[in-house]
Amino acid sequence: MRLTWFLMALLAIGSGACVSDRNTQTIEMPPQRAYHKTPYRAELPLRSNRPRISANRHLVRKPARQLKQLSWFPSKRKLSTRWTTIVIHHSGTERGNAKEFDRFHREKRGWDELGYHFVIGNGKGSPDGRVEVGPRWGKQKHGAHCKTRSNYYNEHGIGVCLVGDFTKTRPTPKQLASLSELVRFLSRECDIAPSRVTTHDTINSKTKCPGRHFALGRLRQAVSGRISATSMP
Repeated sequence: MRLTWFLMALLAIGSGACVSDRNTQTIEMPPQRAYHKTPYRAELPLRSNRPRISANRHLVRKPARQLKQLSWFPSKRKLSTRWTTIVIHHSGTERGNAKEFDRFHREKRGWDELGYHFVIGNGKGSPDGRVEVGPRWGKQKHGAHCKTRSNYYNEHGIGVCLVGDFTKTRPTPKQLASLSELVRFLSRECDIAPSRVTTHDTINSKTKCPGRHFALGRLRQAVSGRISATSMP
């Protein structure tokens, strides 16, 4: 009797499964793909239109909110075709930063804003080697840093100021590394040859800016890749 009930139960289970198969559509699922976790925002690589920095890695390790401020591209991500040269300056002061120079240019010079496009700190007033982007660069606006009769170098020159007085001391190694990377980037993106990288005193002999301790020839070699930024004096 027990055997009979056992066989009847098996037949009932088999019959139920068949009814279910007839009323259910079979769907073949594709092979399971490996799951790739989307990286956290801070882990995402920099956009391709941002500068690639090697000797100046401290600039890319900033939080995302600071990284935008340190971007060497203008705010609208579009470069003007006006740029044909890069003019290097020193501040002639022992300390300072873009904000302080901006206030000086407004109050003492009567200008509408900071005359330079970039300022590179020396550790006194801003971090050593920090590249500060001036408002003129974001607007792709002419400079107010190198006046001549034709005003060519203000209209077509990118002004870069290193904090310090290089008639007395040399730029810091971090300043030179930042300057080399910045000028190399600007030269590439704006199609400016190393020979078109110059200094204020080269254009105007009446000034000593950026001082006898700044080596223009070495900067041009670093920009062209003939020497490394760290080997600049």
